[in-house]
Amino acid sequence: MSITDQETLKQPFLLLTDASNRMHASLDIAEITRIAISSAMLLVHAKAATSALMIDNALAFSEFSDGSNWQPLPCRLALEEEWVDDLIKTRRSFIVSGSDDVSAFDLHMGQTVPVSDHLVVVPVIGKEEDLLACLLIFDADASLFDDQSRALLESLASIMSIAIENSILLAESRTIEIDLEKSVATYRTLVEQIPAITYIASLDRGRILFVSPQIEGILGYSQNDFLANQEIWSQQIHDDDRDRVLSEVKQSLKDNIPFHSEYRICSKDGNYLWVQDAASKVVDHEQDLYFQGVVHDISERKESEERLMQMAHFDQLTGLANRGLFHDRLDQVVAHSKRHQQKFAVLYLDLDGFKAVNDNLGHQVGDDLLIEAARRLKSKVREVDTVARMGGDEFTVILDDVHCLETIQVIANKLIQAIAAPYQHMGDTLQVTMSMGIAVYPEDSANRDLLITAADNAMYAAKNSGKNRYCFHQREK
Repeated sequence: MSITDQETLKQPFLLLTDASNRMHASLDIAEITRIAISSAMLLVHAKAATSALMIDNALAFSEFSDGSNWQPLPCRLALEEEWVDDLIKTRRSFIVSGSDDVSAFDLHMGQTVPVSDHLVVVPVIGKEEDLLACLLIFDADASLFDDQSRALLESLASIMSIAIENSILLAESRTIEIDLEKSVATYRTLVEQIPAITYIASLDRGRILFVSPQIEGILGYSQNDFLANQEIWSQQIHDDDRDRVLSEVKQSLKDNIPFHSEYRICSKDGNYLWVQDAASKVVDHEQDLYFQGVVHDISERKESEERLMQMAHFDQLTGLANRGLFHDRLDQVVAHSKRHQQKFAVLYLDLDGFKAVNDNLGHQVGDDLLIEAARRLKSKVREVDTVARMGGDEFTVILDDVHCLETIQVIANKLIQAIAAPYQHMGDTLQVTMSMGIAVYPEDSANRDLLITAADNAMYAAKNSGKNRYCFHQREK
């Protein structure tokens, strides 16, 4: 299941946690099955779902849902139905496919369910390995029932199993304290099977009550080490993220909403990982008990996002800003300078002699020249300034917040001298210089595109004047 699928399912593990909370808070088996049916449909986006209790070696149905309505379903299916026999024998999840099998099931039900070519059968197994019930999920698309979707449904069935048995035990006057201990044990058994860190924490997150063994594989800490030092969690959050995350914890408590955050945390070996942390409160008899949550390692996703951002905004050869990012930065500088009544300059640069390098020494040498030229340009301006590659051998520079023309001239001369310096990998046969055009805000224009055009025109004036020089835009008098 892809990251997009997980986002579409709105955090499946939080959905399972919510289902667990509501099931364990209910003493009514009918309500438990309703919660399970609704949660199953949300987990895999199915068209319809139902559930049956195992009574006298037959599956007893009472109702089904199509996501909008609940409809009565008073029927029983016994061993004569092939898939029922398979369920009782194997007690494993499986998919029933084929119009004959599914339509035969529809006839037994005596109701009209949404047109479906497939249904997934998920057993609900009790602690004594007895078959308590089953979940049935209908859809025309078997691809919805991939391995991970089936694993989520089986986790839901496990929660349902515990909830049903707990309801029976509670009906026999088991105390709330004993039930809570069992719920924590059940939660631990369930979550230790998923590829993420799960935890139970006090409501202020000041104390971790339980953390799953996956913490060692992901962060390098043993369960005992982590629980022994209750400051590890907050101490290991990246300095740039810590205040934000702690503030989000407080806000979630204040607003009584689930906690959700992405941040960097330091593993035991000193490396930082990106994690997604999501938690919600467990409530029993209208009393808030604790937080239970799940932490996923999302480092690969973050690296992928970073690569996509790099490709979208930066030139792949030189690492400079590309044309799109240059335009965005220029828009920001125009807005800022207008607001604070400041000057800035746009420089349009073109290498002289670059074509001869490509033609005589090859494109690899030409690429090496562009990389070195980009490095030299960046080294001669400030961090607040922007250097971009517009394409080919054309570059642009934004000199932010300059107060006089003399400052621009000093920087322009440094850039021209830097580009004209010898390039070791080219030898002495060819020389590369640079022609530069300069436009100043707001004298030359207060419009982004007109500033670029003014600087471009001034650059061509520099080329026509002999190259290896700069020219300011000549305004019409």
